[in-house]
Amino acid sequence: MRDDHPGASDSAPLSEETDAYYDISNQILRELWGENFHHGYWTSEEDDSSNQVATDRMTDELIARSGVGEGGRLLDVGCGVGLPALRLAERTGAHVVGVSNNEEQVFDARGRAEEAGMSDRVLFELGDGADLEFPDSSFDTVWAFESLMHMERGRALAEIVRVLRPGGRLVATDLLRAGPMSPADEELVRAHLEAMSAGPLLDLDGYRGLLVGSGLEVVELLDITPNTKRTPRRIIDAVDERHDELVERFGPQVAPLLEVFKAPVGLVEEFGYLLAHAVKPT
Repeated sequence: MRDDHPGASDSAPLSEETDAYYDISNQILRELWGENFHHGYWTSEEDDSSNQVATDRMTDELIARSGVGEGGRLLDVGCGVGLPALRLAERTGAHVVGVSNNEEQVFDARGRAEEAGMSDRVLFELGDGADLEFPDSSFDTVWAFESLMHMERGRALAEIVRVLRPGGRLVATDLLRAGPMSPADEELVRAHLEAMSAGPLLDLDGYRGLLVGSGLEVVELLDITPNTKRTPRRIIDAVDERHDELVERFGPQVAPLLEVFKAPVGLVEEFGYLLAHAVKPT
């Protein structure tokens, strides 16, 4: 049956595929990159900040656009292990609900909230970001921090718009087609996205159309590819340095995943990254 949601695609990943991907990759990402699984943000080519500093900086870019304060409610769709949600809650006083379809991530995130003494206002739940179990208009802000690529974007955005209150904000990051690619690069990117259970790339115009078609008003749509390119470079270097050690520690089943992480797709200049800020009309 054809799906009429904006941005629907037959090649969108299934929820169970994403869950299986993270079952394998959760621990390996920690080893290769750090506790925060998201891209880092560097201010210039000369900026040599650590992965942790850069990922915290990226989180702060989202916090700055979130508009929530003491007592506000934010939903983090695809919350991972919860570090960005906890950082926002600590800095703003907001109440946060994080949703992930991966049981290990939810268990980990709950432990982090308890350790930080924030379990009373930062909750993590097992659920599907494209089928949210929350009432209409129940959140002031929704985050989709590198999570829409793992879902059928149009369906997920329809759910996000539903749970946002009128005037509420969506703040999202996603992979981006930052320019035309050669046929060879197109195939490299396609295979890489399939291997990491991610949907096809959109360019800025396509993304704007997706957001508008979902009923949102675009405030910002930024190509921040230059600020994020150290992420794939450092992951590739980490795999090259630690490949044999990680296979020995975790078993031969991780070898295919390491090949995904070291694929040169991240070095393709047009394989980009965007930051989006949109609002639900009042």
